[in-house]
Amino acid sequence: MFNFKNMTIGKKIGLGYGVITFILMGVVLATIQQVKTMETITKRVIELRTPTAHASLMMLNGINHSLASLRGWIILGDPKFQTERALAWAEQINPSLKQMHRLAADWTDMENIIRLKSVEKEIDAFKATQQKIEDIARTPENSPAQKILFDKAEPLEKDIVTIVSKMIKLEMKNKITSKNKQLIGILANIETTTSLSLERADEFLLSGKAEFKKESQENWKKNVEHMMTLQENKKTLNREQSKNFEKLQRGLNQFGPLLEDIIRIRSGEEWNIANYWVKTQATLVAFRIKELLNDMSANQEKLLENDVDEISSRTHFLIVLLVGLFFAAALISGVLAASITRSISEPILDASKLANELVHGNFRKKRLPIQSKNELGTLSQSFNELLDKLQEKNKNSKD
Repeated sequence: MFNFKNMTIGKKIGLGYGVITFILMGVVLATIQQVKTMETITKRVIELRTPTAHASLMMLNGINHSLASLRGWIILGDPKFQTERALAWAEQINPSLKQMHRLAADWTDMENIIRLKSVEKEIDAFKATQQKIEDIARTPENSPAQKILFDKAEPLEKDIVTIVSKMIKLEMKNKITSKNKQLIGILANIETTTSLSLERADEFLLSGKAEFKKESQENWKKNVEHMMTLQENKKTLNREQSKNFEKLQRGLNQFGPLLEDIIRIRSGEEWNIANYWVKTQATLVAFRIKELLNDMSANQEKLLENDVDEISSRTHFLIVLLVGLFFAAALISGVLAASITRSISEPILDASKLANELVHGNFRKKRLPIQSKNELGTLSQSFNELLDKLQEKNKNSKD
């Protein structure tokens, strides 16, 4: 059983040094453990949390850059916007997606891994949609109303004007009568309203202003009224004019629906296919990607805050631990030092006092207490035996 009092002086001193060493080792080991843990968390912040947030931001910037370049290409048709869009993919979107895949191996939140898979699918859809928009943007198919105008309505309008002009010339060859003048006026009005209705439709197509649409429709309405009047006077036409009238009627019957289609398409959202697809497809896909990335960023920010809080908490704990160990070490060292000092000094002081009495000739029956079985106890025992012999010798000399 452990008995401090009976320990030798060397062992007591050794025990003191051992206890101090053990405390120091505990302090060092605790510090190393806490610092190692904080190093792991710091490394996670530097190599995982921050790069993930940076990759998300880079992808968002790339998507915005790509959309802006695509809109520039649609509006201006400058090839530099195609180059800019390609750079956005090559330098921002694709590298950020690749970096996220690399970082995902160390992600601790499965929700972020699921989000990344969704982002990858949306990125593929976004890329395909953008390419489709870029391909159609500067082609006639991009503006269906304009294609109808150029490919069908304008050639048909020229044919109609040619037929009307021919009919007017034929009427002018006839004897000029009031009836004849009336027909020429009707034909001239038909020619004018046909041209004006198409011209205003063209202006509406370019500007989108409602007044041009209204004027086009009003001119076409007048055209229909003039044709009805001409229909009423059909009996006065000769054989050749009747044939021209049939051609004119067929032309206007085709022209009217084309005009309606031009106005209807331009009045709707799909008059510019590329813009419509940007609005209804590319932008929506980009918005879904942004939502996913924002969720990922928010999650990473929360995890980052948790890591920072943990570092702060562990730092505080380490400070408290070191302070606690310091005071504990000071207390234990003080108690141990006092015990060792007292266990050594008290027997020596007792022996010194007794020796001082002996020097002054005091041989009273006084002995040193034997408090331990170590060197000091042996010394006290030997001192007592010496006193016994001296006292006995002194007694014999008196006798």
